[in-house]
Amino acid sequence: MINRTTIILLCAALSLAADRSAHLFVDAVRTAKPSVVNITMYQTARKNGEVQYAKTGYGSGTIITQSGYLVTNHHVVRKGTHYQIRLADGTECVPARLPNGQRYIADEKTDIAVMKLDAAGLGPLRPIELDDSDRLVEGEWVIAIGNPYGLHQSVSSGIVSSKGRGDIGFADIEDFIQTDVPINPGNSGGPLVNLRGRMVGMNTAIRTVSGGYQGISFAIPSNIIRQVCNDLIQHGRVRRGWLGFIAREIAPGKRPARKQLEVITVIKNSPAEHGGIRRGDRIDEINGKRISSLGELVTNVGNAPPGSMIAVTVTRDGRRHTIRLVSREKGDDARASRGADDLYARYGIELSENARTGDVVVSALSPMGLGYRNGLKRGDIVVSLNAADVATLEDVAGVMRRSDGRVEKIGIYRGSRRYTIPLDGN
Repeated sequence: MINRTTIILLCAALSLAADRSAHLFVDAVRTAKPSVVNITMYQTARKNGEVQYAKTGYGSGTIITQSGYLVTNHHVVRKGTHYQIRLADGTECVPARLPNGQRYIADEKTDIAVMKLDAAGLGPLRPIELDDSDRLVEGEWVIAIGNPYGLHQSVSSGIVSSKGRGDIGFADIEDFIQTDVPINPGNSGGPLVNLRGRMVGMNTAIRTVSGGYQGISFAIPSNIIRQVCNDLIQHGRVRRGWLGFIAREIAPGKRPARKQLEVITVIKNSPAEHGGIRRGDRIDEINGKRISSLGELVTNVGNAPPGSMIAVTVTRDGRRHTIRLVSREKGDDARASRGADDLYARYGIELSENARTGDVVVSALSPMGLGYRNGLKRGDIVVSLNAADVATLEDVAGVMRRSDGRVEKIGIYRGSRRYTIPLDGN
């Protein structure tokens, strides 16, 4: 039988535990806040000889180096041409110009961008410490700090709901941390921190119908942020591994089962062609890790630096084979480079050449691009641009050159059927 004294002691213990837990949150916020900046974006225009500024949105960022580099989302900074940055202590400044002549350098495939503060006159900066996001576990408490709707240095908290979320449709390479932390427009680019005040992710997107928070938030893991930012700062671009095959998801049989990936195209002069990957191979594993979605495939290959040995385990004719390939960067094809940049920048469409047939195929699509949104799929065979027949990458470059990089419609074969897909808004 529990007596009154025992109840009092239990209540005191619970109260003490709750107090300690509250201090963990307070200490984590106190540690991380000095590294968080608020970003306001403007579009500039000249009228009657004067520069006019039109506010286009709010965002957040996180200082990651003592020299003033900060990380944010590409979808945040691409909204503006002029940026006002407000530090945690209220100091306002603008980003310095980077070696590329711009205010930021971005990796569109992961939606990550870096800026650099002009540290002169700002005093000592407080870069955040990046923790190992692989150590996060479902149910762990996490905190978001940012600038929702322009509300400076707002704090919210929740738990990790899931890890490794892909195929969400926000970026080319997706490996999101899912949380129930309330975030809203303006939180993007701000840190997701653990109870040690260390950055474990970057708040990037919400799943919503209304436009506001509805219980599902996504953050880019800190391990991806570390790799991408190091490459952007040191090289001005991300050096990403590439094997050179296109796969599709298939559901074997009529009963619900784990999806499989089937190779539908091998790219000419790729590691996959030279290593012996064949059309029809079923992709089982990458470096011993079971793969069952396109998102997992793209993430596991793309995150491996060029020169990495990648073991691809496939099923072919009922037998399993492990094929070892050395990844490399996907080099620009000189025959199509003049058109390829415009095609991807404007429409999110990347084209390659089929190793077996020589056909021009859609090898990658940005989820944010018009090609993806208007119905193109990886593996589609491209036969015309603007009603002009194309059979090679040189043909594609010629059409892009003659049309000033603009495509009104694209003709494709998918299976045995031909489709014409309009590309509006160009």
